Amino acid sequence: MKKSLRFLFFATFSALFFVAFLPATSAFSAESGTESKTEPETASETAQKYLLRYQWNVGDQLDWEVTHSNRTLTKIGTTAENVDTYTHSVKSWKVEKVDENGVGTVVNSVPWVDMRERREDGTMRTFDSRTEMAPQDGFDTVPESLGRELSRVQISARGEQISREDYRATTIVQQANQAYVCIIFPEEAISVGHSWTHKYPIYASNQTGTLQRVEMIQRFTLEGVSNGIARIAYSTKILSPIQDQAIRAQLLDRLYEGTFLFDVERGRAILLTERVDQSVLGFRGDVSSLKVSINFTERLLLK
Repeated sequence: MKKSLRFLFFATFSALFFVAFLPATSAFSAESGTESKTEPETASETAQKYLLRYQWNVGDQLDWEVTHSNRTLTKIGTTAENVDTYTHSVKSWKVEKVDENGVGTVVNSVPWVDMRERREDGTMRTFDSRTEMAPQDGFDTVPESLGRELSRVQISARGEQISREDYRATTIVQQANQAYVCIIFPEEAISVGHSWTHKYPIYASNQTGTLQRVEMIQRFTLEGVSNGIARIAYSTKILSPIQDQAIRAQLLDRLYEGTFLFDVERGRAILLTERVDQSVLGFRGDVSSLKVSINFTERLLLK
């Protein structure tokens, strides 16, 4: 198998277990910083303020239907590869305990997954854990992560990560780059039009294999509240100057923008839609390019 295809397989599996940790979004680390400000608003909007907080209740199980499609076009010299991947799964969160400060301990798992991959030559690979026992080559590591605990996270009512144990992260870099599990809300009650940002680091390898720290930033805006449902728009950008296009190529799938719906009264995420459409030139030699297109949806399953 070509090196680029091996990279694409790894990216596909990483995406599956990455989204298994997310009820909202974000790639915030424990080193993240928060800034908050209110944009100009109309008089009617400033009349109402909302305190956004997660509510954790012992014994609650929150299940989300997750869909993730990824189209990757790689060109190196005269060779081009076009790979489409699709993942459909359910992500489960079980609230194990809640302390006196409202900090919830949440256990994450993925009960089942349906994965598909189509390559440039039209060949297909598929694996549906609901109906298949033995996955095809390339999907062989997936079953061992299904129906078991993937992580245990303590999360405050604001969405701050207090502690985290990941059972799939096997290297320091993987642990450092693990996604933050919730949007961190502002300290104060906010009105429509209010924006806040988070800065956080991730790590990528340059062309010599040396790790480089890259600073990222996400910006959130409360666009509106209707029938108790808050609509929050967000986008992600790179803060650090990057000269090495191999590093930029590793960050393309993190440059997402999207919309997050949050039930203010019940204190839980109900819908996330996310998209990426990014490209880079010269990531593996002068005559090379990489284009990534991603659509991601996570919807709370009502019981």
